[in-house]
Amino acid sequence: MKKVQWNTGRQYDAHGQRMVAVVDEANNQLLFHDLSRGIPGAIPLGDYALGRGLDKYAIEQLVMANYNFGNYSHSFELLEWEEVSHA
Repeated sequence: MKKVQWNTGRQYDAHGQRMVAVVDEANNQLLFHDLSRGIPGAIPLGDYALGRGLDKYAIEQLVMANYNFGNYSHSFELLEWEEVSHA
């Protein structure tokens, strides 16, 4: 599963709004977790997305558009933020 993470810049906590998402190809869906608000979710991908190899930008846009409009179902998949070392 391809994992991406980003910060929306919205100020929900001391970190802003941290989002993590993965493409779950086996179930043809995007799994996401809004770590700042404690909301995990799943967004179905239509058949059009099969085999398209969604890039980071497309994943962020699909997650945020569906998340902002409440177009997702609850997920029990809790994703974690990975700190990036700048050494």
